[in-house]
Amino acid sequence: MHSMTRTLGPLAILLSVTGCRKTETVPTYLVVPRIDVQATDEQGGNTSKITEAWVTVDDRSVGVWELPARVPVIGTGTHTIGITAGIRRNGSFDDRQRYPYYTSWQTTTELDPAHAIELAPTVQYQPATFFTERFNDAGSQLLAASSSDTTLILYSASTNPEVLLDGSQCGGFVLDTSHDEVLLQTEQDFPGVSGPAYLELDYSTDVELTLGISYVLDGQTTLEPWVVIVANASAGSVVWNKIYVDLSDFFNRAGISGRDIYIAAYLPSGRSRAAAYFDNLKIIRPAS
Repeated sequence: MHSMTRTLGPLAILLSVTGCRKTETVPTYLVVPRIDVQATDEQGGNTSKITEAWVTVDDRSVGVWELPARVPVIGTGTHTIGITAGIRRNGSFDDRQRYPYYTSWQTTTELDPAHAIELAPTVQYQPATFFTERFNDAGSQLLAASSSDTTLILYSASTNPEVLLDGSQCGGFVLDTSHDEVLLQTEQDFPGVSGPAYLELDYSTDVELTLGISYVLDGQTTLEPWVVIVANASAGSVVWNKIYVDLSDFFNRAGISGRDIYIAAYLPSGRSRAAAYFDNLKIIRPAS
């Protein structure tokens, strides 16, 4: 994959301007360290991995910027700044999308050439239908399939505080030579929808995971791999990450029923142990 560089659109504008006064060619820098999310418990919490900002000035695009960003803008006086949050779809570095379920953010500010203005954008979720599993209860909606030779483990602050993301309980599994295969699945029979559908998941894993879909077609249940999540932690360590998985094609697909998702993993050859941890699983679909 090729690394994506920040857009040079604003810089090109700077280079093309001639015969202007100094203040017309010296930019104001809009500094965007990050974009935060405000979410309710019913929306599955406020963890995020927003990696890009789509920036506008008075509704005119000034490019897409990797966060943290320092965006040069030409002009003086009062202007409206707009920011839309972007994510890496399916965890792919070169597949960057405006996230359809985050609102955009706006502010009015006075441009001051040769100075920097730090912004603190915050977004919320658009109206939507949420399925959430935060692993904070005694049981879980992510169940072991009959073919799985291990099951979901719930890790609490009293027993395993070192593995937790935010101090609250999380889920996970351990594989070893006696339990070398896991398949965890929902049993929700999600209905089909029209429009974008996404799965969000916080995870730490030292083994490759398959996030797949399950559905019924012509009376037969099919399990179909959807996204492979590569190990992001070394063996025995915990490093939390987040992924946004686009399930729109799955939920928009006609002629199937009994939609569910699953997470599967196998103990790699030569390994005696592997582990993964999950938190804040949510599936977001258009509001009904």
